[in-house]
Amino acid sequence: MKQASIDSVHEKNVRHGHISTLHIWPARRPLAASRAALIATLLPDPGDKEKRDDILKRMGGTLSKTLKKKKMPSGRIEEIESLETEGGVLRWGREASPDMDWFRAEIAKAYGGRAPRVLDPFAGGGAIPLEAMRLGCDVTAVDINPVAWFVLKCTLEYPQKLAGQKRPLPEFALQDVSFLTDYFKARGLKARDAERRSQQAAGRGRAARHENLDLFGLPDIGAEELNADLAWHVRAWGRWVLGEAKRELARFYPAYAEYCSIKPYRRAELDTDEPLKLVPVDENGEPQIGLLNAGFDAAYLDNPANPRWVAKPTVAYLWARTVRCKACRAEVPLLKTRWLAKKDAKRVVLTMRPLEDKPGVEFGIERNARSQGGNAAQRREYDKKLGAGTMSRAGATCPCCGTIMTMEDLRLEGRAGRMDAVMTAVVTESPATKEYRLPTAHEREMADEAAAHLEKVYASIPFGLPMETTPKGGSGASRAFSVDGYGLDQWHKLFTARQLVGLAALLKATRRLREQADFAPSAPPLPN
Repeated sequence: MKQASIDSVHEKNVRHGHISTLHIWPARRPLAASRAALIATLLPDPGDKEKRDDILKRMGGTLSKTLKKKKMPSGRIEEIESLETEGGVLRWGREASPDMDWFRAEIAKAYGGRAPRVLDPFAGGGAIPLEAMRLGCDVTAVDINPVAWFVLKCTLEYPQKLAGQKRPLPEFALQDVSFLTDYFKARGLKARDAERRSQQAAGRGRAARHENLDLFGLPDIGAEELNADLAWHVRAWGRWVLGEAKRELARFYPAYAEYCSIKPYRRAELDTDEPLKLVPVDENGEPQIGLLNAGFDAAYLDNPANPRWVAKPTVAYLWARTVRCKACRAEVPLLKTRWLAKKDAKRVVLTMRPLEDKPGVEFGIERNARSQGGNAAQRREYDKKLGAGTMSRAGATCPCCGTIMTMEDLRLEGRAGRMDAVMTAVVTESPATKEYRLPTAHEREMADEAAAHLEKVYASIPFGLPMETTPKGGSGASRAFSVDGYGLDQWHKLFTARQLVGLAALLKATRRLREQADFAPSAPPLPN
């Protein structure tokens, strides 16, 4: 059925609420295709073309032609004809349509009024068992992979067990205005009323559940209004885990501010050699940008055109592994490409130049790399040269002396323990877009401090650092995972020290969650 293919392709663009966003799973089956296959398997052929066509229409809907804009390789925008489905139950977001109720009833009727049993012995990410449950089946999902088992627990078992149940939100969630605002919006309040409602409830804890509070001219908050389903409890405790981790990790992930205007957004010139300022944080690890702008009065800050210090949180630290050149002994960063962003409106490339005495390279960032060439092929070739890294299929080329180190040379360096790493760039989030800058000396110091902090962090974690061996390279199932040949023979070696500290903080906070959770005594406890 063509509609199943079209709606399966559409799922690739869904980013909010889809099962695929929980965990990246190889060879995940599209929900639309799984739903179509299950309906076709569970419903008997009616033996009549008219009835069969009706079932197919209820399932896939009808096709309609639309025009979509597409950017061609030449850079020109053209309108192309595209097919989309109207109606049916396969497209993401149509799971609650009346036709789904009809299919559930027809499937139950075909099995004498009982729920048919569906077994998926290789359930993986759970696409097939999830769709079978939606169709009213009694589902058993099995997988030997512990990650798949956990994903199946979270997507199939717990939601079904706790469907329709509501419990009081935890105390800390009642003090989180941002969380409560989202919660009240989801309950149908407009943005302004949701914010006022959240301020009315914030900080009142249990009293807000039992007392009538008449603030802001809004109706009183009742206990039922602060009872939430499983999804909101997961959101609340997820924020708690992130908050605990942030408190512990704030010093390892410093945030910086730049002097900018808000609207229009642009950097402002400063008579100083320090365009960045370290943003102070409170005891919870939250940035306090107001302290940097304390010298400006309220009237100045009310005008978004006036420059002020704007926090630009770090999105990612970019690193490159390094080896020593076998000829000149310079430190060679192993980079396949130096492009940081390559779009029409944002072309950012990492630059490298050998240091004066050539012990290595100095990095820079070109934020407005121009494109050259008369046609698309010439522009692609120019971009390829402009952003060329040091790595190729042949090996790595030293940017200081031009010597080529073969892949076997790199493997030998790695197995000898002489492969290192260097931070190349920092990705930050600005009010307008993502930006790129060079790391500061303080950020490099924090990366080094994280390495010294590892033993202490993992002392309280069962089994400590992930010291298990990585799969060996060679023939067989492990051929695609061959980092062992480069000396990365234990799992912890795949991560930077700061990543390992971050993983430990999240793990410890998750383990503390069980002790902190205080569910209503009248309700049964959540499953382990």
